[in-house]
Amino acid sequence: MDQSPPPIQILEPGQVPDPTLALPPRQPQPWDTVAYIADPDRFCRQNFHRHGPVFRTSVFGGTTVFVGSAIANQMVFNGDLKYTEIALPTTTMTMFGEHSLFQRPDLHGSRKTALRPGFTGANLDHYIPRLDTLIGQGLGTWQPGDRVPLFPAVADLCFDALVPLLLGIDLNDSQGDPWAGLSLSAKPQLCSLYQTFFDGFYGLVPWNVPWTSYGRGLQARSQLLEFMAGIVARRRQETQTTQSLDPRNDFLAMMLAQQQADPQGVFSDALIQNQCLLQLWASHYEISGLVSSWMEQMGRHPAIVERLLAEQAQVWGSAPDGDPALSPSALKQLPILESTLKETLRVTPPSSTATRRLTRDVVVAGLLFKQGWGLVAEPRIAHIMAEHFQDPDRFDPDRFLGDRNEGKPYTFIPFGGGVHACLGAQMALVVAKVFAIHLLRQFTWAGVEPPRYVQFPLKHLKADYCIQLRSRSR
Repeated sequence: MDQSPPPIQILEPGQVPDPTLALPPRQPQPWDTVAYIADPDRFCRQNFHRHGPVFRTSVFGGTTVFVGSAIANQMVFNGDLKYTEIALPTTTMTMFGEHSLFQRPDLHGSRKTALRPGFTGANLDHYIPRLDTLIGQGLGTWQPGDRVPLFPAVADLCFDALVPLLLGIDLNDSQGDPWAGLSLSAKPQLCSLYQTFFDGFYGLVPWNVPWTSYGRGLQARSQLLEFMAGIVARRRQETQTTQSLDPRNDFLAMMLAQQQADPQGVFSDALIQNQCLLQLWASHYEISGLVSSWMEQMGRHPAIVERLLAEQAQVWGSAPDGDPALSPSALKQLPILESTLKETLRVTPPSSTATRRLTRDVVVAGLLFKQGWGLVAEPRIAHIMAEHFQDPDRFDPDRFLGDRNEGKPYTFIPFGGGVHACLGAQMALVVAKVFAIHLLRQFTWAGVEPPRYVQFPLKHLKADYCIQLRSRSR
């Protein structure tokens, strides 16, 4: 009979740890926070090579253990209400708002279950024809010969595609005034508020005054919530006029339909407005970063692009009457495309995926993690481990195909894992696939110069990185 201890052992309150247990390696250093913010990739990679996939730091104060091994990631992702609690900075938690999924762990499950239909299943399938049209129209403004600043251009198109899917309105509608009755009057104003809001998340000075990024972020948050309240009111009025609300049409319609069905349920007006604010922000940054990084990678890997074109031809064949419309079933027949997107997420994960604080002593794989310590699950560590990915420094989409089947749970974590896996992960991949299909049909492209990245708080290409577009001959 196997008498070995469980891989994750939660110590009871007052239980004295085995004195022979080792602590995670590395002494926290006073400059860790500055070093991490300056370049998270370098910080994680250097410490991983020196100390292994679990090591102690002082990032964001106190002792914070960075982890990348599968068993340690599993421990971090699944401890809420048992042995961990959320440990994001106070400024960040305030910016998320009391109705976010990060607040009230006791309500996390019910809120996430209620929100999930807006990003999966029939609703997600229902979005695809509209995505096809919106992204096709947006890319129609790109012309062969253009020198395109990649991340800003992709972000602009992503925003125009996501607003109708999430809020159910088209802010570019030329048939009327989509801004009428709303607290904001133009897209640049809305985007600027979102940037100010995001800048407040990691404000170093937690003072609610206009001369701090945190104070300006809170003011932007209030203005964004007012804008979302106006949209919710408009949609509710339209529903009363038409007596029709299809919850599959968009994320907001799904929430309003559930509110109508159960007025005392999860979906209060405050939660609906806060979710509209957060989901548009999170989806926009996540998908813009993924699509632009994927394009940068494909610009350096023409042989992979040829495989993608062959895969598309196998699914759709030739289209003498123009490009065929996309469908959910067709998108599911593109494993090579999906593997290139996953590999892009592996080599350029946007951020760390979980920040927790231990409320109990925990032993994992023979290491003692002490109550009160912080925990960070880092894809920048997990994704460069040879135990998880063969030849991890190589861009190799085939690792996600066939018998190799790399990227197992808790090793591939761009969207987190466990009970806190990203709610919008499936939608992000679907939107990115639609972008990629249209791009491959219309263009070839190459980077004008080597890529440079903004590293913190979310990794994405710098705004001055450009590509040169050319028409794809058919």
